[in-house]
Amino acid sequence: MAFTGVDYINNFDLYFDGADMTNASLYLCIGEPLSPGHAHSIVDAMRKAGLWSTEPAKTVPDEQKPMYAEQMQFIGAVEAALDGKPFYAAAYDHDKFKYTPSRWEEWQAFLSENY
Repeated sequence: MAFTGVDYINNFDLYFDGADMTNASLYLCIGEPLSPGHAHSIVDAMRKAGLWSTEPAKTVPDEQKPMYAEQMQFIGAVEAALDGKPFYAAAYDHDKFKYTPSRWEEWQAFLSENY
């Protein structure tokens, strides 16, 4: 099933790196059956690969999701799996939080190689 950019925002917990601007508008999209613990293990692996800052991952609060859906321009998404359970990474662009194409390519390569 293909998801739209709004689907990722509305139907998943969105984890982001608020400290590394090369990760601006890149999100890990985690939903059932994965847990926050799974999300943190993915973030830790990305951190070890130099793709996430040392700061704890942040999440988008549900009350802010309508604003995200309205203001973010969807770039694309990739599917990965942890223990056979799918999760996604999604790239968006925003006037204040510009995405970095080269970092998005690094995320995609990392997820493809490791998940």
